[in-house]
Amino acid sequence: MAGDLTAGGVPVYRDSAGVVRERVGQSQIDALAAQVATKADASSLPQPADTMPMAEKTGAALGAMDGRYARADHQHPRLTSTTYATLDAAGLATVAFTRTFANKPGVVMTETDAAGKQPLVTSVQSWLQDADGRYTGCVIKGQRAQFLPTINPLAGTIVVLTGVISGTNGVIAQITNYNVFGGSAAGASVSVVAIARSDVPAT
Repeated sequence: MAGDLTAGGVPVYRDSAGVVRERVGQSQIDALAAQVATKADASSLPQPADTMPMAEKTGAALGAMDGRYARADHQHPRLTSTTYATLDAAGLATVAFTRTFANKPGVVMTETDAAGKQPLVTSVQSWLQDADGRYTGCVIKGQRAQFLPTINPLAGTIVVLTGVISGTNGVIAQITNYNVFGGSAAGASVSVVAIARSDVPAT
């Protein structure tokens, strides 16, 4: 109940339970209201981002969305696709990218587990695209290097000029149009890395 009690000069009152409480004057209420008024409005506090994180940008960008912040577990889209392919008997393999590319990506291919083998040269033969024209994969081809054919030396001493010419022609015939990359590439394991271009948007 209210009363004209004081405690140490401070106006107090007893509540319905008999507990002595400080009586708050209007000036104190006004002071508290002023403090509350200076506090941030909950609606003005930054909110978590509601869009997917953007990919990296050549030259970077500061950004201007002050009202949003990134969650701790956010993830940016990957700019690359890394997969493995095994070449068939014809040296071919179809590779499906782990992400699509709006523009033709750069492709880096490396043979792995190639100890003791001749070098493998790889190339993209064709591209795979979806209905929207995005690049979804490619067909690659590998060509294995091989040694030049064994050419037996001419036996004995050739004293007739026509014999020398005949032997030379035989050597030339064996290496004319010889495909130094005609070795078998079957079974080769190739790492295929597709990378989004940096001169155009990555997504």
